[in-house]
Amino acid sequence: MHRRHFLAAATTVATAAGQTATAAGQTGPGVIDNTRDPQRFGLDLWSVRSQGWNAFQYIDHAVQQKLRVIQFADSNQLGSLDPEHARNVKAYADQNGVLLEMGMGTICPTASGWNAKKGPIEPWILRHVEAAKLMGSPILRCLLGSARERKGDIPLAKHTEAMLHALRNIRSQVTDMGVMMAIENHSGDYQGRELAPVVEEAGKDWVGVVFDSGNPIWTIEDPMVALEHLAPYIVSSHLRDSYVWLTDEGVAARWVVFGEGNVGTPELLRTLLARCPKASVLLETITVRHNDLKVKQPDFWKGYENVPANEYMRFYALAEKGKPQPPLPRLTSEQMAERQLVDSNQGLVNARRMFTS
Repeated sequence: MHRRHFLAAATTVATAAGQTATAAGQTGPGVIDNTRDPQRFGLDLWSVRSQGWNAFQYIDHAVQQKLRVIQFADSNQLGSLDPEHARNVKAYADQNGVLLEMGMGTICPTASGWNAKKGPIEPWILRHVEAAKLMGSPILRCLLGSARERKGDIPLAKHTEAMLHALRNIRSQVTDMGVMMAIENHSGDYQGRELAPVVEEAGKDWVGVVFDSGNPIWTIEDPMVALEHLAPYIVSSHLRDSYVWLTDEGVAARWVVFGEGNVGTPELLRTLLARCPKASVLLETITVRHNDLKVKQPDFWKGYENVPANEYMRFYALAEKGKPQPPLPRLTSEQMAERQLVDSNQGLVNARRMFTS
């Protein structure tokens, strides 16, 4: 898959551990030394979204933390989709030895995240594709929606059809620009077994997956199950940790600082590195979200009617091992910004330790 060769080719960079990066132009399967940070270890910038930084300050943060790659969640984080701005951000990143990945929100015209008053969604997608190309990002992280698309009036299958139709309309333009669309399993929309056939139908030569290891718990799915389904398509990842436990009504799910969860993250990381050696590994930290999954109530199962029992029980078994956690604190915007930075930085420390374990 030639649009993914970028993941194996890069300029020589030394990491904090003194790692020498793979020489530019390498071909064939990538090789990751699990005893140190992978070539493309970095940060999903959503982790530190409340700092008030511009694109250049995000790059400065990457340099400070000795990160190889950062991913902008959307045009708001980037600051503008103006081509000249994208070129300037790319030039600054090049000067500092930081690789960039670009992201956006929904690419589904029927999803709750799209404002139909904007008109057709395709031009909006193509503006992001152009920005990705100018920034040197061979992928554009995108998504269908959230749990609203699973449990809303429009069935998830209908949303999927609308998204696939939009993708077909722009296939030639996207492939001409050499950018791979990368759909995230996002915030309660797709389980892994549901997203995999979407990629196959769209065309895995130009559509891949951004695997988010935190989002499966929002869809009553063991993160390892999601990874097993999606591994053949993963071009980038959001590495997150979670904690789940049983409640009177079902399962409580919470995202936590990386390394502090109970969902088997060390094994998941080893599997991700082994099965997806060319994919970026980007830490994402969100620690102020809680979800009560009331699986003992019949109406909860709307949208989950086809979940295989054996896969659900793997998720439930994780929760059986958990212990109830205290309520999350209420934070001011200033406290939120501080917590994001502290938790993200601690997660980076914990992740690097896990690479050497």
